[in-house]
Parts: sequence; C-alpha cells; structure tokens
Amino acid sequence: MFYKNKLATAVSGALCVMVASGVYAQETDTVEKIEVRGVRGSLSQSMNVKRQSTGVVDAISAEDMGKFPDTNLAESLQRITGVSINRVNGEGSEVTVRGFGGNFNLITLNGRQMPAANVASITGNPLDQGASGTTRSFDFSNLASEGVSGIEVYKTGRAAVPSGGIGATININTLKPLAQGDDRASIGVKAMKDEGGDGVTPELSGVANWVNDDGNFGVALFGSYQERDSGSRHMSVENYQLYNWDSTSPGTFGLVDGATVTNAPEEGQLVAMPSNLGIGLNNDNRERVNGMLTVQYAPNDQMTITADATYASNTISSTSIVDGIWFARQFTDMEFDGNPVVATPIRFTEDIDGGKDFFFQNLVMGAKDELKSFGFNVDWWANDALNLRFDASLAEASSGGNGPYGKNVIRFNVAGATAGWQTVDYSQSLPQASIVVDDSIKGNNNGIFDLADVGPQVTRAISSDQTSKVNQFRFDGTWDKGGDLKLDFGLGYLSTEMEQVRYETEAQLGGWGVADVGNIPEGLLEVTCTACAFQDHNMGGVAGADAMAVPAGATTIPLGSVSFRGNAVDLLNAVAPAYGYTPGDLPAVSSANNTVKEDILSLYAMATLEGEIGGFEANLVVGARYERTDVTSISLQSVPEQIIWTSDNDFRVQLGTNTEALSEDHMYESFLPNIDVSLNITDDIKARASYSMTLARPAYNQMYTATSIGAPGRPTYLGGVASGSRGNAKLDPLLSNNFDVSLEYYYDESSMVSVGYYRKDVENFVGTQQVSQSLFGLLDATSGQAGTTSGDAIAALQDRGIEVTERNYFTMTALLANPDAYPNGADDFVEGQLFADEVFAAYDVAPESGDPLLMFEVTQPVNNQSARISGYELAWQHFFGESGFGYQANFTIVDGDIGYDVGADPSLDQFALEGLSDSANIVFIYEKDGLSARIAYNWRDAFLSEVNRSVSSVRNPLFIDEYEQIDVNVSYDFSEDLTVSLDIINLTEEGQRQYGRSYNNTFFVQELDRRFVLSTRYTF
Repeated sequence: MFYKNKLATAVSGALCVMVASGVYAQETDTVEKIEVRGVRGSLSQSMNVKRQSTGVVDAISAEDMGKFPDTNLAESLQRITGVSINRVNGEGSEVTVRGFGGNFNLITLNGRQMPAANVASITGNPLDQGASGTTRSFDFSNLASEGVSGIEVYKTGRAAVPSGGIGATININTLKPLAQGDDRASIGVKAMKDEGGDGVTPELSGVANWVNDDGNFGVALFGSYQERDSGSRHMSVENYQLYNWDSTSPGTFGLVDGATVTNAPEEGQLVAMPSNLGIGLNNDNRERVNGMLTVQYAPNDQMTITADATYASNTISSTSIVDGIWFARQFTDMEFDGNPVVATPIRFTEDIDGGKDFFFQNLVMGAKDELKSFGFNVDWWANDALNLRFDASLAEASSGGNGPYGKNVIRFNVAGATAGWQTVDYSQSLPQASIVVDDSIKGNNNGIFDLADVGPQVTRAISSDQTSKVNQFRFDGTWDKGGDLKLDFGLGYLSTEMEQVRYETEAQLGGWGVADVGNIPEGLLEVTCTACAFQDHNMGGVAGADAMAVPAGATTIPLGSVSFRGNAVDLLNAVAPAYGYTPGDLPAVSSANNTVKEDILSLYAMATLEGEIGGFEANLVVGARYERTDVTSISLQSVPEQIIWTSDNDFRVQLGTNTEALSEDHMYESFLPNIDVSLNITDDIKARASYSMTLARPAYNQMYTATSIGAPGRPTYLGGVASGSRGNAKLDPLLSNNFDVSLEYYYDESSMVSVGYYRKDVENFVGTQQVSQSLFGLLDATSGQAGTTSGDAIAALQDRGIEVTERNYFTMTALLANPDAYPNGADDFVEGQLFADEVFAAYDVAPESGDPLLMFEVTQPVNNQSARISGYELAWQHFFGESGFGYQANFTIVDGDIGYDVGADPSLDQFALEGLSDSANIVFIYEKDGLSARIAYNWRDAFLSEVNRSVSSVRNPLFIDEYEQIDVNVSYDFSEDLTVSLDIINLTEEGQRQYGRSYNNTFFVQELDRRFVLSTRYTF
C-alpha cells in the first residue's frame, strides 16, 4: 500500500519531474537514490510510477544510466498501452495516443513545452518531396535514447499540466546530477548495419555525472554522435482520378473505340483510375548529434538551482531514382477488380502510336533539423509547508533544406519517348508494368533502350523551411502541512512563433514530349537496373506480356529493368544553361511565407485530499486551469498571373512579381477542470476514475491567411477541377471531455495486470467549408467554350470525327493558337503521339482575353464537427519468480463514431477521424546471471492517415496498411561495469503499404530491411 510522505514524493519528483503531489513540475532537493539496473528493474520502476500517480500515467525508465530500453524513443513508447507510432524509413518518428496523432499530443522536455519543426521531404516516398513544414508534432528520432532517464505519458488532463495534448502529454526526463547523487560515467560504442545501406556505421555516446563532496553542486553531461546509412525500394502512384462509370462515354476513361472491358462496373458506380506507375530506390544517410548539459547547485537545504541546455541536430541526405510511365489514356483492354463500391482497373493495356515518355526521375535531397533549448529553474522551500518553484526557458526548433544550392529537393527528369505499347497489372502486391520499346522515331532505331534514346525532360527544385520558437516561464507553488489537504497553484506565460517558408521552381527542358533525345553530355548517365534491387517482390513485369504485345512478336521489358541514373545536381549544372536557365535560380512556380504567433497566459489551482470513501483509502484531486490565447497569423501572398496549359494534362502556375501581406488576429479563452479519484480496494488492487477537459490547437496550416491554388488535373472541358484553399486564423481549439476508469492489480514486486476504459467527447474538430469561385482573376484556357480557341479546337475535332482526348484536345488547341506555325489551321492536325509530342515540346497554351474565368473549388477550415473516441486498454506484466523469465503484454482497442465513407461522392469533402487503430505489443523477457534477452512483437491495425491526400485536389483518403514488427535484444554483463549487446530491429523485414478508397488503389509500397546494432557500454 502506498502512503504519501515527503520522502516518497521527493523520490517521485526526482524520477518523474513532478511536484510532491505527483503532478507535473520540477524536482525537489530532498531525494532518495534508487539504483535501477536491468530490464526487470526498469519495468518495476515504471510500474511504481503508474501505481503512485494520480490519474492515468504510464512510464518507461532507463535500465541504467545511459541505457534506455530501445535504440529509439518512439519505438520505446509503442510498448505502452494506447500508444502507436508512425515510421519514416522504418524508424519510429511520431506517436499516436488513443487515436490522436502527433499534432494532438504535447511533448515536453523536463516539463517544458518543446517546439516542433519537421520538413518531411525525405521519407522514401517520392511524393513527399514537396512537403511543407507545418507540424506541431515532435519527431522523436532527433533525440538519442541514451541521454534520457525516463518518459511519462499522461493520458488524463491535469490542471498543472500545460494544455495542447488531447491524446496525451508526453514528458521526456533527462539526468539531474543531484538526483543521481554520485560520480558515475558511461561510455557506449555501437556499430550499426542496416541491410538497406552500405557498410557499417558508428554511434558513440557518453554520459557523466559529477557531484562535489558536499553533495550540493553537480554537473551532468551527455553527448552522442550517430551515423546511419540506409535505403529502401518502393513503388508509387501519384494519383487516382475518380469518376462515375458511364458505358456510353468510354472516352472519359481513356478507352479507345472498340476497347475490351472485362468485369465492367455498374452504371454510375465510382471508378478510380491510376495516373501512372513508378518504382524507385532511395539511398539515405543520416548524421545525428546530441548534447545535454545540466548544472545544479543547492546553496542550502531549502533551495535547488538548476540550469540546463539541450542541443540536437539531425542531418539527412538522400539520392534517389524513380523509373516510371504515365498513361496516355488510349486503353485497348481494361479489366476491373469487381469491387462493388469503388471499382479499380487492375489490368489494362494501351498502344501508343509514336511512343509515350518513359521517364527516370533523379533526385538529390538534403534536410537538417536542429533543436536548441535553454532552461533555468529555482526550487525553494520557503518553510516546512510552502514550496515555490520558478522556471524559465527558451527553445527553438528548425528544419529546412541542406542540399546543393540550399534546397531540400533537386529533381532532374530524363526520359525517352519510347513507350510504344505498355501493359500493367495492379492486382499484385506490388504493381508491375511491361513496355515495348519503340525508338524508331525518337532514338537510334536499334530496338534497344539505350543512352541515345534519352533526353532531358523537366527539372524542379524545392526549398522548404520551418522554424518554431517557444519562450516560457512558470511560477508554481505547493502548500502542504502534512495533513489530508494539499494545494497546488501556479501561473505561466508561453509565447510561440512558427514561421513556414516554401519556394518551388521549375524549368521545362526537352519538355514532357522529350524533344531533344541524345543530347545529355557523356558520362552523366549510367545504365542500371532499378528492379534488380528489389528483394521481397518479383519484378519480372506482367505475366504473359510478350504474348499480348503489339506489334506481334515484339519483346517487352519490365519497368525498372533498364534505368538511366545520374546525379541530379550534375545533370542540372550541365544541361540547364543550354536551355537558358541558371541552375540555382530557376523560374518560380509556387511560393509560401506564413507566420503564426500564439501567446498563452495560464492560471491553475488544484487541491489534493486524502481520506476514505466507503471504507477504502482514497485520494481525490480537484483542479482547474484557465488559459487565454492570443493568435496572430501573417502571410505574404505571391499573386499568380496565369495558369498555363503545357501539355495534355499538365499545367504550370506562373507567379507575378506582386506580393500581398495579409494578417488576422483571434483570441479565445479556455476553462479546463479535472477530477481524479483513486481507491485502494486492497493493498494490491487500485481503482481509478477521472474526468478532465483538455484542448488541442488547430494545425498551423489551417490558420494561414494566404490563398493557395492548384491547377486542374486535366482540362476543365473534360472534367478537370481547379482547387484552392485558404486558412482561417479564427479557428477555436478542439475541446475534449475525457472520462477514464481503470482497475489495477499489483500482485508482485514486478508483476501487475490492469484494464481500463476511456472515452473522449471532442467538439470543435476542424471540418471543411467549400465554395466555387474565381481567384485572382485567372482565366481558363481549357474551357472549350464557344468563341474561345479551346472551343474552336473542340469544334474542329468533332467536325473531323476525331475523339476528344486530352492529347488531341491540347494538340489542336495549341495548333490553332499558333497560326504562323500552322497556316492551314486545323487541317495541319495529325492524329498520333509523334505529332502531339512535337507540339508539346514547342508550344504551351496560355489564357487569352475572352476565355472565361477559371472556377476553383475553394476550401476553408471551420470548427463544425464533433466526434466521440472510446476504447479499452489492457496490460499485463509478469515475472515467473526468480526464474528470470517474464513478459509484458498490452492490447488497445480504439473506436470512433465517424469513419471515412470510401463510396461517398468525391465532389464532397468528408470529415473522419484520423489515426484510429487497434494495437498490441508483447515482449518476452529473460534476465538472469548477467544475460538479458528480449523478443518484442508490435502490431498496429490499418488506419486512416489523411482524409484528403495532400498530393492533389482529388478527394482521395490515405490509409496505412496494418503493420507488425519483431525486434530482438540480447545483452550480457561481462562485469558490473561492462555490457555487450546486440539488437536486431525489424527482424522479418516488414515494409509499408499505403492505399486509397480501395485496397487496390495502391499509392505506395515500400520494402524495408532489418538493422543490426552491436554495442558495448562501459560504466565507471
């Protein structure tokens, strides 16, 4: 049974960075040293934190100084009930708690709110390369685990805890020298072999603690350096266009006259059509540096002064190639999957007269994340009953481009106009394609895809940066005379500023039609085989492709079997000047500059009472928190001049030189009560019930005042829709009424079982308001309206009995728009890919006077949704006496009352809860006589990641498929001071799969590899 006294609460403060009542605050100067070594000791300490806390709290504790249970903090957190993680390139990055993703969880370091910045351009997924830094979510991969002494996950709201975490508040504790109490040091050396990378990379870490002879002055120092060389193989689809099936209009779906359709959808049924297929390789390198310094001084028994500094940098570089084909929408055969809700073509073939572009996207990417934090704390016992604490800190997180020319991404496309006939199979776990090479027109006509057939296409560069600053101070107090009542109170001020800047440039070289084959300087490209690197999938192309090929007897090559790889920067520097471009200063196509400031004033009071309820020893905590938040959103708006039609379904936004400054202010107040009751049913059984109100603030990008635009995915005459979006600085925070009940049975020193139920009733979820309107006076060059050039093109095609496809429509419009080049007007039109490619390369179609205004579907976020999330958490930790064997297991059920309707009208926005998924963990443990072994299994069910996938304006959701991973750790203590261990991470080499409205709407498949980490740690 747990009885509160000052010694116990001081221990709790030292270990958990909580005040004497167990609430969130800084440590006291009266501590009891607890020696924790080994897995069982770590789990026992974490169990005691849970047992002694008020509310629902879970914890992870270091096994020893400099030894955290996992090599990654996020991967440690996933062992906690209710916590699941998102992975980037196979490594834990952000956490989801009870269905709420990273933006809805508050991360603190030693009780202080941490700024977050993450420009996620290097994820293995080539479609993430245009990402903007808008996150509130902290990336745990930036911090080395060896410098952390413990982590607590606060799942219920507390008046003393800063607001911002609806899912949870997660506090990371670093070492405090006076709490350690003696002179100790630990040095660790690791060698990592990632089977997706090259060679073995090092990691060095060291942590030292020194305290003077009087025990009143101490220094803790931690430093680490890590390199990781990794890679992955992946497949990607940029988009799925959504239509309603209409058998009377086959051209809408790209079907040519007489095309064969197998397993056709029902009339009016939703159909998802893929735009392309790409397969690629990433080679990624990371260099991470961490440093932490903490100095403590206790001038007397009543006061402790603490100053600390934290630095972290994470530098990532990557080179990548993506081999791909686009579909010309001239399908001769198409077979659907039979899905009764969303039908998807799983096999289709097209014969492209003249050849379509067969592209190779070469990428160089670089990004750097940095975190700097400085803090100062004074803890003073004014008298035996009154403890006062003052804390102030400054912190800044930044993430941005660190590649050549300071860019995040440099992309250089080379291609051959050689895809004469192509067939694809989307029914396989990783879709495949086979292509007949036709180099008779653009190439050396030898029937082999070689360097003479390849030319430059398009180059792009992206600069994207995010900087977040947090300045804060807190004054907290505790009044406790040792009786049945204790009072906590405090006030605080927190100022945050987030700035996001993004700049994208583009230059058309040979163009999408690959006008200039064979002109890439010698030595810049090598012929490789991307498909040959894949390990888990058969990359032999479409079965039976040669038998179907056109012309009869032609031989196909699988996508990825012939690749043209080069360094994107070298290609840019060598080729761009020949087209009149400066490599580091290409023409701008999009620009964003947004700043969001939040100033938060807070007050809280909380009472803790101890007594009896119904004859049971009870603890009651009642508190309330008041906050006032002032928001200012500022955007610098670059005004677009026109949207230029560059080829069949490609567009370019042309920015003007004018910039508009837009600003908006907002203020809201929040009152956040909490009540926690715990009962000691017996010495070993504890029951809890909690109610609290918590809030989470809107995502930064939802509060921008600028209006962004997106070009239509195809000509508007053929159903394309231009998109627009603007933020709303007057959004209120999400408010959640939280209810928790749990029962916990502590039946042995290191064994316990618990079951809990939780419910969150959330209001002010951000939904979408949509209007159709024109923006910036932009005109539509693709309307097909009578009296316009595009309208004349439609009429000319129809008069000649030529099908109005995207290719024919653009070609005829460009021809009519350039009478000097085509004096015979429409009579100069030649149907076929060769003529179209010539026009693509030579001409764009710009809006003209007389074209109608381009209408945009403009969305704006509004607080108009509510939802309920509920679930169960079960946990069981057990050790079999002194045998050394034990296990830790948990299972979490998460349910929400609003899901995504995959069959809903794609013209309408939906509101659905993201991140909801069940999860489970089990860890088998053996620890005895210096030998320690763990086998950990983690499973997370499929979940909705995005309601509207950000890559395009089409309303496609993004689902992440279920994931399971097995990790192994074996260590041996050769002495009390020397330990050698081996970690095997992702033993079974599980990858990742992302999909849309149907499982066959495959957006991304990634092959990942296991990692081996051999480490030695010496403590002295």
